[in-house]
Amino acid sequence: MSHLRNALLLMWTLLIAACAPFPQAKQGGEPPPGPTAQYIFDRMLAEHGGDLRKHPGDINLTSEGEWYPLILRIQPIVTDAGFRIASEERYRPAEGLYAVRYTGPQGVKHTVSSAAGLSLAYNGLPEADPVKRRATALTHDTFRMFHFGPSYFLDRTAAMLRLSDAVEGGQPYHRLLLTLRPGFGESAEDQAVLWIHPKTFRWFRVHQTLNGFESTQGAHVDTTFLEYRRVGGFLFPVRFLERVRGPLQIDAHRWQVTGIDLDRGWVAGDVTGDRFTGSAEAPATPLTPGS
Repeated sequence: MSHLRNALLLMWTLLIAACAPFPQAKQGGEPPPGPTAQYIFDRMLAEHGGDLRKHPGDINLTSEGEWYPLILRIQPIVTDAGFRIASEERYRPAEGLYAVRYTGPQGVKHTVSSAAGLSLAYNGLPEADPVKRRATALTHDTFRMFHFGPSYFLDRTAAMLRLSDAVEGGQPYHRLLLTLRPGFGESAEDQAVLWIHPKTFRWFRVHQTLNGFESTQGAHVDTTFLEYRRVGGFLFPVRFLERVRGPLQIDAHRWQVTGIDLDRGWVAGDVTGDRFTGSAEAPATPLTPGS
């Protein structure tokens, strides 16, 4: 197994040598005409319901998805597909408490981040392997961003620039380049390009670096938000497509949120043990078509 892991890491490192560049602002160039980066970001934040960190209650999600075959071979530790197929997520934003209970063919993976740090267990047994913990820190952090929106950037954006607009499917999008400190997971710094609809100010895509894990350093991926639902005044993305954009270009992960509810009143002890208990236990309320 270690030989396979080393071979995959070597293949990934060699591919990075021919990596397509991550978007950057032109040196010495003037910003694009029109609204400023801060104005665009503020309008996006308002469209998504404002600063989620101030929500005093809890947010609960159920999701399920599928991994594409090549990414499983290239990044087996990061994908962790023996466990990360379906999930129940429990979030208390004002407390900085985020717990995820993943399930897959090999059992249950339970992750919790809080002011005390990150805890990780597989099938009820604490996991101390530093490699698995670094990979989990990366995915745990990015999925909090994917599912809970632009508030993620409010306390870690060190710089924000507006890039030139980009067009996809005939639709132009504003683009903002953010420098994040800290970055995702255990990274000291990452960058993210946010694509934002110029009329609705809905967040359409995030294109990000992944410096927090050794086999993803130098790579970059994007995730497109294909559908949204508004629940309790907040706009949540509910259908996602993640793609690797460099060093190679492949589809990686497709998933959907199937349930959302707010403010059950659970407490930290309901999500930090080896299972969800009390009012955190039940799956999130299923979404109905068109709701």
